[in-house]
Amino acid sequence: MRIGGLASGMDIDSMVKQLMTAAKVPLDKLNQQKQQLEWKREGYRTISTNLVSFNDKLSTYGRTDSIDSKKATVTGASNVTATATGAATNSVLNISVTSLATASSVVSTGGVPKATLVSQVYSGGAGSITVGGATINFSADETIDSLVKKINNDKSSGVTAVYDTASGKMSFTNRETGEKDITLSGGLLTSLGMTTVNKGKDAVVVINGLTTNQSSNNFAINGVNISLKGTTPAGETSQIQVSQDEDKMVETIKSFVETYNATIAALNQKTSEERYRTFLPLSTEQKADMKEDEITLWESKAKSGMLKNDTILNKTLTDMRAAMITDVVLPDGSTINMTQIGITTGSYNEKGKLVLDETKLRAALQANPEKVSALFAQTDTSTKKDYTEKDGLFNRLKKVNNLSLSSMFEKAGTSKVSSDLTTEFIVSSQMGEQLRAFERKIADMNTRLTMKENQYYKQFTAMETAINKYNSTSSSLSSMLS
Repeated sequence: MRIGGLASGMDIDSMVKQLMTAAKVPLDKLNQQKQQLEWKREGYRTISTNLVSFNDKLSTYGRTDSIDSKKATVTGASNVTATATGAATNSVLNISVTSLATASSVVSTGGVPKATLVSQVYSGGAGSITVGGATINFSADETIDSLVKKINNDKSSGVTAVYDTASGKMSFTNRETGEKDITLSGGLLTSLGMTTVNKGKDAVVVINGLTTNQSSNNFAINGVNISLKGTTPAGETSQIQVSQDEDKMVETIKSFVETYNATIAALNQKTSEERYRTFLPLSTEQKADMKEDEITLWESKAKSGMLKNDTILNKTLTDMRAAMITDVVLPDGSTINMTQIGITTGSYNEKGKLVLDETKLRAALQANPEKVSALFAQTDTSTKKDYTEKDGLFNRLKKVNNLSLSSMFEKAGTSKVSSDLTTEFIVSSQMGEQLRAFERKIADMNTRLTMKENQYYKQFTAMETAINKYNSTSSSLSSMLS
């Protein structure tokens, strides 16, 4: 039980609070150190998410339809369209279409109204028919119209069923063109006269003098997707020229330069951020005496510079710059570097920022697009974690980023694969262990402080009790003497 200065007239609570303020100084320092460690860990997470996002973009840039993009230009007869894929090679295809591919079909010989019941055309009553790979069950009161819907709703049938209200006839057509047959069985189909299948035909196409059969009017050859729209008029051909898509490649490289610059800017900002050592994390008591905007301003300075000159980030920056400026060795032994295609580094103050000369880049693409593509997208097939001279710029940077992500994972417990800033930290990291040690020390110190506070109150209570006893004795003596 605490006695609040009734006998002595002193403000015991205030005195204990003052005594405890001095005793809490070591605890405040522990909380500040813990808070600074948490801020530093959050800084690592910001950088790690940035590097993961950069890696994702590098993978996108490295696709053949981005850095080695091709385009197909069609001239001559307009009965053909073409689209080049990343697998296409620079080439010319001369195409003449002799005939288009058609699909197998079967048509009923007689016509019936769509509301006609199955029982009116088929004496067997309920039963089933087989169309392609599908078995379609029907009842005696099934209508022709509902039967058509059942067939179309079953994808395994492989056909499209059509009912013509004018003629009352029904047809099945293969969903795929070419000589693929339609398998049919069932008494109902026989009753409708659907027994004779008109076989489809393959398209006949002459490509660079070679006559080929294609089961579809849409097919791929040499990495080019070709669509046939009609037969070629006599004496004409369609010419497909596959070439490098210079505009798409320029767009990819420009985007890469922008992303790279944004990434190193984020790293440079963290490693060179001003450190305000006199601005320490605020305690709960300190925040209570401050306005919200004052707290925000104070903490912005207190958080600043947590990763100033950080070894992991400095190494990442150094490795990224080295990866960019070092020559890439091509399979034939020749080399190429970014300066040859119009990419240079800015001034010293810009700390590794890349500058792109689009005119020089386009000239390099026109002269040797494959070599430019290799500079960025070539991959060393070895299993080395560090990049090699055979790795293109994209793969080099991904390896640098991965090593940095691994280092931050071990130290701060950040994710190596997530770009989400809310991803939880791995508690078994070095900083995770340090934070748990702080938590244990803080818990122990809080226990000791609680004991000290209780001891102070116990001592003041004893003093109050003694004073009260003295006052009582003095009062008794005074009464006796009077």
